[in-house]
Amino acid sequence: MKTKLFSLALIGALAFTSCQSDINSEDPQEIIEAQESLKEKKHDVNKWHDQPIFLDGGLKLHEPGFFQGALANCDTYAHYEGGKKLTVLQDAPQSYHGEVDVNSITVNDQLNICGTLSVYNDVIVNYRGIFNLGGEMVTEGDVKINHNGHLVVEGNVVIKGDLILNNGALVRFLGSDSSIEVLGNTRIGKEVTIEGEFNDVSNKIK
Repeated sequence: MKTKLFSLALIGALAFTSCQSDINSEDPQEIIEAQESLKEKKHDVNKWHDQPIFLDGGLKLHEPGFFQGALANCDTYAHYEGGKKLTVLQDAPQSYHGEVDVNSITVNDQLNICGTLSVYNDVIVNYRGIFNLGGEMVTEGDVKINHNGHLVVEGNVVIKGDLILNNGALVRFLGSDSSIEVLGNTRIGKEVTIEGEFNDVSNKIK
């Protein structure tokens, strides 16, 4: 009796194994595709940076020669690691590249920034102050250029507050692709100089 049961069990096991083998061998390509679809496809967060990003003229942002004038050496500037209030004192010029995120900017000497700039309040350039901007700036507050203050732009500027150009202020646009958009009001004093080619998106300057 035991011998018969053992024989029946052995036959059943062999039949099940044979059946499994038949299923696995019916369409090997389908099995491979199913296995591939189950594999987890991991996203490499650094993949975007594997290849250099080239912009107009075949130059990379921050590469020597991309910007003009004072920003020609942009690639040598440090990243900004200061506080939320960026203040440039007299006889203490500052230069930065990359992303800059601050509450306010006050310029009393020379400030060079190339990259992406976000300002949550006002930008003020005082007497004999020079603000050289290459890249993009968005400010939630006003931009105020006082007498003999200079704002030099090579890129795009969006001002959600007012643009105030007091007597004797200078705004210069470099290159041929710069633009400025003022969502608030524009106040332009006497003897204000605006130079260069630029796109006046809001039609409030030209």
